[in-house]
Amino acid sequence: MSEQENTRSVEKLFEALNAHDLSLNTEYISPDFHADQPGASGPLTQDQNIAYTQGFIDAFPDLHFDTRQIIAQGDFVVINWVAGGTHKGGLRTPTSAVLPPTSKHARVPGSSTYQFKNGKIVRLSTYWDMVTLLAQLGLMPGM
Repeated sequence: MSEQENTRSVEKLFEALNAHDLSLNTEYISPDFHADQPGASGPLTQDQNIAYTQGFIDAFPDLHFDTRQIIAQGDFVVINWVAGGTHKGGLRTPTSAVLPPTSKHARVPGSSTYQFKNGKIVRLSTYWDMVTLLAQLGLMPGM
């Protein structure tokens, strides 16, 4: 696929994510997909990655991603974003503890890098500012 087609696939995934519809993942993701996500104990499969994302949607029912920049080169698409939402549900930590809702709104920057092979996503590496999130929720000292 072309860089433009790969970019459009990522844009569609983010449109679906903002609609809280994770069903498109199966259309765009390769069976041998794996993801590296902050707080995960290791690479995530497609199903594990969907569950990871659903956990944030459950904790932040108004979760929305604003795209800041998209860069495509070869088989890679990088999207820089800012996510925001109100903490209305329990948020699972990497240690499986659940942080109770704070009803506070938070906005955090992040970046996701997608690698494509034969028109499907084979790898996702996401980085976002966990410290900023916890500070905005009042769960650790402010910045």
